[in-house]
Amino acid sequence: MIDKGCMMISLCILFFAVSPADALDVRLDVFGNANLDDIIDEEDIAYVKDIMKGSAETTKLADANYDQEVDEEDIAQIERIINCTESSLTFIDIFGDAETVNKPINHVAALGYIGPQLLRLIGAEDRMLPVVGPDYSNYPVFWGEMSQWHSVGNTPPDVDFEHILSLSPDAVQTNLEFLNYANDAGRKMKEEFHRNLPGIPLICLNAREPEHTSATVLIYGYIFDEEEKARDFAAWHQETYNRIKRISDQIPEEDKPEVLFNSHELGTKYTAGGSRYDQSLKLAGARNLIDKIVKEDSPFYGKTSVDVEPEWVMEQNPEYIFTSYLNPNSNAGFETEDVSGAAESVQAISNQTEFSELDAIKNGNVYYIDNFLVGGGGLNPIGAAYLGKLLHPEEFEEIKPDELLREYLAFYSTETEPKGVFLYPFLEEQV
Repeated sequence: MIDKGCMMISLCILFFAVSPADALDVRLDVFGNANLDDIIDEEDIAYVKDIMKGSAETTKLADANYDQEVDEEDIAQIERIINCTESSLTFIDIFGDAETVNKPINHVAALGYIGPQLLRLIGAEDRMLPVVGPDYSNYPVFWGEMSQWHSVGNTPPDVDFEHILSLSPDAVQTNLEFLNYANDAGRKMKEEFHRNLPGIPLICLNAREPEHTSATVLIYGYIFDEEEKARDFAAWHQETYNRIKRISDQIPEEDKPEVLFNSHELGTKYTAGGSRYDQSLKLAGARNLIDKIVKEDSPFYGKTSVDVEPEWVMEQNPEYIFTSYLNPNSNAGFETEDVSGAAESVQAISNQTEFSELDAIKNGNVYYIDNFLVGGGGLNPIGAAYLGKLLHPEEFEEIKPDELLREYLAFYSTETEPKGVFLYPFLEEQV
């Protein structure tokens, strides 16, 4: 498997060297990326040589073999990375820590809610052991055979470490994969993973917030020797994200509706700024009312469920209310074309008698959006496309959400059509 993603690496290096317009506007956080661009190539060897001559500034990632020195050994390691013959690789994870994996990785235990999507997108699904973190059994269409895999739990202490160890994984991809975990509480969970899985490298990378997706995918490409596929998807994701952002950035703030978003449960718990759901709202050209009470310095910033008083909701009078909550006994999204589950969520919000005078409810502006489309894994810009088409139909006239979803699914190795209940009530024209 080691050469699978590297067979055309020399051609790729040449192509990107002569086509700067195709460069990605992200930094590849892999040691060996001495010049801090988006690829490890001959330019990094030249940069290390300049550091050694004293003509270039030393960078953290120039220490390719991670031995705290920049020398000839780093040049040798960069050459091995380029040729896909490195025996180990060091990268920076979501906590800012340097983590080293041994190469190649033939067996990974992927425990994330979303991280496994990125492995599928870059063609590394054949490296995944038959375990999942959360139970996927409610999603047989989206996850395929993975929906039948054994669930071992996703975050400590509720993880079956003994079962994971019995499979002898080369690495474990954890569920510490979004910004809410990049704190002391998340670090304690990471320490518990290390303590219970001695000697097994951990992969903790941001798989959910769309601002980080392209950079994360590039790192996965180097970890799993799927650089070419990773770069293809990262480029598509960045172009799609930027295309939608250009539209929403041109919409005057006063023309952006004020909204609230339920994620994991109904009631008066709404997603805060900085979260993956909020980022989809902002991309779609909406203003999140929770921003009024949860600022960037708040401990609730980035949370996906912040409890507020009903009186506050009535005072704010949102123009739209969105939810991605679905009764556990119901289906929507990719799993069915039956709208009853989505309709149940919409009706539960609309039937709240204390909110009957809200503009969102009086005007019929309560919508369900599938959690996969706003939950991460590279799908957030598509969720934003559906929402933008609803909120600003003229500005988003040229955006075709179903077409974008079809392009996304084309990166999977299995053919999947964008059929299902993704936004309900349906738009008159959403393709």
